[in-house]
Amino acid sequence: MNIIIIASTAIIAAILSLILRQYKPEYSLFISISAGVLIFLSVLAVIRPIMDYINTLTRQTGLSGVYAEVLIKSLAVCYITQLAADCCTDAGETAIAGKLQIAGRIAILLIALPMFQSLTELVTELINI
Repeated sequence: MNIIIIASTAIIAAILSLILRQYKPEYSLFISISAGVLIFLSVLAVIRPIMDYINTLTRQTGLSGVYAEVLIKSLAVCYITQLAADCCTDAGETAIAGKLQIAGRIAILLIALPMFQSLTELVTELINI
């Protein structure tokens, strides 16, 4: 991943979007959303080694794979929600962006429920000892 290329893409897209906003606002929005998706996809291409490293750490520590799974899924939900909310905000739909962020937070809670369940079971076992 070359951050210089990604930053350059973002700056060029922002300038193009700003220029087009005066003449064709719908094209400006298209450029903004396209740049966001392109940047997101370029980051996704290099995320595999990070996920492998998290799984390796989980195996080395002897923790359940549930914890790494919750972490990875939660991060994915965060990034996808943020990208979509930013697109909505760029389109002037801040109310929809706010609702989307709430939905993302609830999705993370649903993903983390198995972890909370195992934590509750562990605490119950410790209290009963």
